[in-house]
This record gives sequence, C-alpha cells and structure tokens, in this order.
Amino acid sequence: MENLIIIANLGRVRPLNYKPAGDDPLEEAHLLEEPEDKIELRPQHIHEVVTDHAGRFSQGGPLGVDVGMSYGEERHLKAELEKKALERIAAKIGEIVAEQNYPLWRLVFPQENLPSLLEALPAAAHQVLSDIVTGDLTKIPLVDLERRFITHH
Repeated sequence: MENLIIIANLGRVRPLNYKPAGDDPLEEAHLLEEPEDKIELRPQHIHEVVTDHAGRFSQGGPLGVDVGMSYGEERHLKAELEKKALERIAAKIGEIVAEQNYPLWRLVFPQENLPSLLEALPAAAHQVLSDIVTGDLTKIPLVDLERRFITHH
C-alpha cells in the first residue's frame, strides 16, 4: 500500500495519507485527509478570459454586425485553458510529493487528461509514482475511498 494517494481532476487535488493499524487491535488502517489539504484549482472558463469583442473573428452574418468568436478560436482557447490547468495540477502534485520526501504514491485521475498530466508531472514525482487508477473520485466521501483503497483483513 502506498502511503500517499493523490486524487485529482482539472480543478481539484485531494492528497490522502495512509495510516496503518496500530498496536491496538481495535485500530484499523485508514486514510487521513486534512480539510485544508483539499486544493481547488478551478480551470478558467472562456467568459472569464475573454471580456470584450476585440480580436474575435466573425462567425458570419450581416456585414458590420458583430456575432462573436469563431468556433475555431474558442476551441483553441479551451485547449489552452485546459493545458494551463493541467500544468497547475501537475505542479501542485509535484509539491505535495516533494513535501512528503518522495514516497511511493498512487494517482487517481480521469483517463481523458491522464497522458497530458503525466507529461507535465515533475520528473522526481513521476519516478516514485507506483500506481495509476483512472476516474474522477474527487467528490467521493473519505469512507468510500477507504473501502476502495484499503483492504481490511
């Protein structure tokens, strides 16, 4: 079992630490999450970035009538915002792994952005990554995560 599990998506990072059972037979292994450890890194939305019509390309329509940004430009902007969100998430994950002195760790992240995240991860954090689980589990309650990741004997 890895001592660190990082559950993330494009807008949130949840680091969880594994605590093994102690000497007390009633104490079971569990996951610890400090409330302040949940990090919200919400990706920006296009309407937050584009505030006016300057520089937009017309989608067509009557001459002299501004009808907004072209679909191609919007798609490129979305891709750029997603790339920046992935870079922020990767950097934050790198910080968390470094703060804990590079333990073996498990990543839980949605499949569609996983290759880009892995590419953006700092090399030192990537080297100690021991397991990847695909999916978005950022909103799953801690008790359900414990059931999923800790096997009680």
